[in-house]
Amino acid sequence: MGMPPGGAQQGQGGGTPSSGQRGGMSGSGGIGGGGGASTELISYLKKNQDGAKWLLAVSSSQSASQLILNSGEPVISMWGWSGSDKAMTLTKLKELVKKGELHYVQLGGGMGGGRGGDSGVSAEVTAWVQEHGTAVQESEYSGGATSNSDSESQSNDSNGSNESALYRLDPSDVS
Repeated sequence: MGMPPGGAQQGQGGGTPSSGQRGGMSGSGGIGGGGGASTELISYLKKNQDGAKWLLAVSSSQSASQLILNSGEPVISMWGWSGSDKAMTLTKLKELVKKGELHYVQLGGGMGGGRGGDSGVSAEVTAWVQEHGTAVQESEYSGGATSNSDSESQSNDSNGSNESALYRLDPSDVS
């Protein structure tokens, strides 16, 4: 269907917004149930992209499309438009991380199916990200106070909830 494996293509005409928020972006510091993301989060991801091809991998194409429009950067949709496609596998994710093409994954929250439905594939990907990734505290990218690497405290926050959690993955996380 015209998309790269497990990904949404970069939007056209997508310059980076210089100020304010565009439609669908949440007022909070993170990726909300509306599928949008704060300018603070987008700035954080761009600053810490470290040469990766993809800015972020998210649960649904609806969330990915908002991020692409607001950031002008390519974003991966792991579970398709409704969150039920099995576009991302654990093997594909590990390959992207190992090659340094992807560093950030957002689990939970978002529009559509959010967590990727109840498929074994999405559960396997989610469990691996939670086990091997480093949870990024919202205070690291929001206007609030910054936190010292207290990442482990949030590592299981996306289990069974509609809250989103951001994880950092590096090639050294892939065995």
